[in-house]
Amino acid sequence: MFDIAIIGAGLSGLSLAVRLQDGKRNVAVFEARDRCGGRILTHTVHDPNLALDLGPTWLWPDQQPRIAKLAQQLNLRLFPQWDQGHSLYQLDARQAPSLYIDVETHVGSRRIDGGCEQLIRGLQQLLPRQSTLLGHQLLSLTDRNTHIDLEFATAQGQNHVQARQVVLAAPPRLLEDSINFKPSLSPKFMQLLRDTPTWMAGHAKAFAVYEKPFWRQFGFSGNGQLRYPGAILAELYDACPPNRQAAALFGFFGIPAAVRGYYRENLEELIIQQLTGLFGEQAANPVQIIIQDWSTETFTARSEDQISPSTHPAYGHPLLQLDHWHDKLYFCGTETASHEGGYMEGALESAERVYNALTL
Repeated sequence: MFDIAIIGAGLSGLSLAVRLQDGKRNVAVFEARDRCGGRILTHTVHDPNLALDLGPTWLWPDQQPRIAKLAQQLNLRLFPQWDQGHSLYQLDARQAPSLYIDVETHVGSRRIDGGCEQLIRGLQQLLPRQSTLLGHQLLSLTDRNTHIDLEFATAQGQNHVQARQVVLAAPPRLLEDSINFKPSLSPKFMQLLRDTPTWMAGHAKAFAVYEKPFWRQFGFSGNGQLRYPGAILAELYDACPPNRQAAALFGFFGIPAAVRGYYRENLEELIIQQLTGLFGEQAANPVQIIIQDWSTETFTARSEDQISPSTHPAYGHPLLQLDHWHDKLYFCGTETASHEGGYMEGALESAERVYNALTL
């Protein structure tokens, strides 16, 4: 029997597991995917210097002390988002975009050299290898008074585990949809789980990789705001590494998940057309186009996530911060954070809160 079973090997789950490594508790982390990290995912292309963050990209050290401290503890190098040059703003696809000169869009933001997945790898190295079990999809939790029974689906069949305490470090909506709680949690609480949007679950990002950052040579920052109906990419940013030996632009899609699905086979062509119209013919021949659509990820999004919230959700509902089944069941993750919910900082804040509750 485990003392504590953590469900979810994202930033909150792994950071909580590291905090609990005091030699006094038998802690295990279970992850449904075949990798750790959750929504933190970095893709390295043909050039090893070019690490593209398919999930979160930025942190703000001045206002996010936990993530800044973790990056420092893991000896990760931070560098500022490139903002030098003209930014583009377009309200009508039939008209040329407006130019904004030397607008600092990302005040105080930093990126991680090598990508945000360096955080995950660093935390993994602080844990015993056998303590993290991948390919374990949680099916049910059963309260047995003295402990909790956990039932998982794995490639080899079902796996049954027992733990004295369980921490669910995954998006609330995902938990409501996929786990059978025995006995059931209150209808009000289950509705709260269902109504809590999963941050960025309905979004998608695209990267255009180039041999050189030609836009910089032409005086562009790479920043762009495309605010007209039907814009394939609604926001654009420079995705180059600090050494400038590789080049990429990235953008957030402006069209919803259903439209992306309809045009899936044509998305690369549409992206290239849009970039060429903005930056000229040098944008017409990218080395590679990479698309990450989080709305298609089974272990990220549900049907309710296909339409993204129009504003940043109000995360950290007090009920999500309570224990259940007499101190045996806890909810963790950035959507439960009362500070910086949705961000990596929120994931760490929630892990800190649950750690404090478990060690009282």
